[in-house]
Amino acid sequence: MADSTIQETVAAAESFAVDPELCIACDACCQDFPEVFFMGDDQKAHARDTHPSDLYNARTVVEVCPTSAISFSGELPPAEDLAQLDEVDGWELEWAKWRDVEEDLVERDRRYGRDYAIEERDGYVHVAFHFPTKVPAVRNRFRYGLAEQMPRYRSHVAFQEGELLVAGWLTDPKIRSLCHTSKSFPAQFITRLPIEGEILGMSQRYDAHGLLEIVLFTDEEVMDTWQWRSHYIGDKCTACSICERVCPTNAITSGEIYYIDPDLCINCSVCGVYCPFDAIDDSRDITVQRIKAKKIPKAVVHDELCTGCEFCVDICPFDAIQMTPAIEGEFDYQLPQMQQIAEVLPKLCVSCKLCEQVCIKNAIEVPRQHQFENIGMSFMNYVTDNH
Repeated sequence: MADSTIQETVAAAESFAVDPELCIACDACCQDFPEVFFMGDDQKAHARDTHPSDLYNARTVVEVCPTSAISFSGELPPAEDLAQLDEVDGWELEWAKWRDVEEDLVERDRRYGRDYAIEERDGYVHVAFHFPTKVPAVRNRFRYGLAEQMPRYRSHVAFQEGELLVAGWLTDPKIRSLCHTSKSFPAQFITRLPIEGEILGMSQRYDAHGLLEIVLFTDEEVMDTWQWRSHYIGDKCTACSICERVCPTNAITSGEIYYIDPDLCINCSVCGVYCPFDAIDDSRDITVQRIKAKKIPKAVVHDELCTGCEFCVDICPFDAIQMTPAIEGEFDYQLPQMQQIAEVLPKLCVSCKLCEQVCIKNAIEVPRQHQFENIGMSFMNYVTDNH
């Protein structure tokens, strides 16, 4: 048999397989390699009967699974070759500063999935799970000039048979190449937490600061009326910065995925209205639909109701409202001293609705469907601080 035929036969025999006993239905393989895997009716990943074995790096495919459920019948290529990375000049000096520094025990626990808190509350169980935020100070981090900030982990959460399962794994190839170079730097973890009582449903959020919040509902009414404290930016975020620029309370900060501070968010939805990628959910986990720029409504002043109090001018963070002289005798109800009314500058208005919220005369409004659903104390604090 010719060498070429032998090679073709070997290549055809190479294939991927999934061990159903180890699969946790995290869907990572199906999302990243849809030509190879699919999610079956049994809520387990399966390799397709026929699939390409050379379309992706086989080791990359195998290592995407946090539970080592994927196997490959052929020979796996070597892991990320550190020799391909550029060595940083003078790295030894920086490494010397960290060589004897005591390891951050909190970050170490996070790399093993051990930094979490469970609290029973009225109608639900709240689980706060912290993912790693810093790459440990291993030698090769300095040698190859890799960042200290930990790339975002992938995650998967499931509840079954009285047990909450949380899995996390690294996908960045450069950082993965550092894994196992330290006795406390695994590439993935799986944490199983026993939860007592009947669980009716679950909601979760995993923010850009590495905090995974999980709510396990024990009361149906609480589940049906559940609202988070703030809006939330998900994995569709491309860090385009539009949301950061239009946020009226400076609640959004940049990063690999942008982050909304729950203490500053007032649930006005303006970030989602402008987001071109539908990456932002509101406080009820409903994606805020984008409005085309030319169709975004601006604040409208009802002149006959405006009393010239200037509340709207004071609250507007974009200087989009100014006071203009009222036409003498235009409104019979106005007192003699009332000589001004509010005027909106459309080019500066972002449709955030702050002016609408503070106007006690209902003289100004933003006619769009996205409303404040869960203002809370953040908005009241914002108003207080700005008056």
